[in-house]
Amino acid sequence: MTGAPEPDRGGWREQFAAIKGNPAFIWLTVLACTQMLAVSMMLAAAPYFATYTLGSAGATQTLFAALVGPILLTMPLWVRLARRLDKRGAMVLATVMFGGGTTAAIATPLFGSVWAHLWILLVGVGYAGVQLLQFSMLADVIAADAAETGKRRAGVLTGLWTAIESGVSAFGALIFGVVLSIGGFIESEPSRPVEQPESAVTAVLIGQTVIPALIIFSSVLMVMKYRLKAPAAPAPAGAE
Repeated sequence: MTGAPEPDRGGWREQFAAIKGNPAFIWLTVLACTQMLAVSMMLAAAPYFATYTLGSAGATQTLFAALVGPILLTMPLWVRLARRLDKRGAMVLATVMFGGGTTAAIATPLFGSVWAHLWILLVGVGYAGVQLLQFSMLADVIAADAAETGKRRAGVLTGLWTAIESGVSAFGALIFGVVLSIGGFIESEPSRPVEQPESAVTAVLIGQTVIPALIIFSSVLMVMKYRLKAPAAPAPAGAE
């Protein structure tokens, strides 16, 4: 196909058409939602983890800093790793770092606050890679879609992907709330802790570590199916 792709119109009909018959986009969306579910659950759990596992509500800020701080600092590293390992290999590494750090944080009651922060920092480095590589893979999906359909649907695909991922982010907090309820958590704000049963304290730890680790590790199987490469730019009209 020669010539520039046509721009998308961005209506609901075009949005559903962009999804239909586009397995690469569906695959990436499922992958991103799975990984975002783990991230959002950890973010929702962090204030409770700080209060009831670390024993300090003020540790919430340092946990958040350890989780999201590496995003800007490690982006150049992940760009180089994506070139050296390819995107699939780099994504597997990022996911394993995320899951490994989360798993190690299970031992926080034994080793204390410094232990937790060090492993959450590793989680943050993995999270940075996950974020960068998701967007990089989305660019590949968009380029492949344009080459196949002859339409520029970047706005439609990106908008759908972002909206779905945002919805999943809210679902992570809901799952954590269910875990707390099962553990018999006495409703209270993390900034105003109350005496909790041991089962509730355990539920906080599981919601911050075990369940996010299982979710993020499950995404490795999806990453292994990534085969898409960004197609070369089309030749100018009239070129042989």
